[in-house]
Amino acid sequence: MKVSIYNEQQPHTLLFLHGGGVGGWMWKKQLAHFSDYKCAVAELEFGTADASIERLANQLLHWVELNTGQGKVALIGFSIGAQIALRMVSKRPELFCFSMLNSPLTIPSTLPKSIIRNAVRCTHPLIKNRSFSALQARALAIPAEDFETYYQQSLQISYLALTKMLEENMQFSIPSEFPNTKTNVLVTVGEKEKSIMKRSAAKLADCHPFCKSLLIANSRHGFPLEHPQLFNLLLRKELAGSPF
Repeated sequence: MKVSIYNEQQPHTLLFLHGGGVGGWMWKKQLAHFSDYKCAVAELEFGTADASIERLANQLLHWVELNTGQGKVALIGFSIGAQIALRMVSKRPELFCFSMLNSPLTIPSTLPKSIIRNAVRCTHPLIKNRSFSALQARALAIPAEDFETYYQQSLQISYLALTKMLEENMQFSIPSEFPNTKTNVLVTVGEKEKSIMKRSAAKLADCHPFCKSLLIANSRHGFPLEHPQLFNLLLRKELAGSPF
């Protein structure tokens, strides 16, 4: 797994985990804003049969232990990246002073894997269609300036990677350790997202004394991309209230 580092001279680290179908490039406006923090951007990989949220979480926890020194670490994840962040905070809460989870799905689907795989088999060829990709990009609130990057990356996603990513995303549930952690957590969800996403955010806040949820007005599934200025201001406010 590749992790890119920015502002290495800063003592405290913000670790960003992107969502499915996008890459570390989705955080470029956060990188420009948070020049007063060391920023680490992971490139998550689901292209192998043994890829999983658990495996990626363990790899990233190992990276944090080796690369962040004595500084504080805040963890920011979007969609499946938020699920990985949630797993990390649940396993090793002492490593993190704060986590911002954007649109994590925490209510598992009852669909069998066979249906997920058949659905991916039918839709995967559409990835190469620019019009279909444009619809997907709008659903993710990807800015027009980033569409070509999104489209070219989509062309590289294999059937195996897409299937594994969707299976992991749709079957994820709140880790049993999470309610007992003491890390401050903010969960955001868009006002225009599906009801299951809103219920997922509420469920997280209900089971954790240091977790709060926030409904983002006029936002879809893509808050960091759709409203980057508001996202950055909100994250900075939360960081100011955390024990950095």
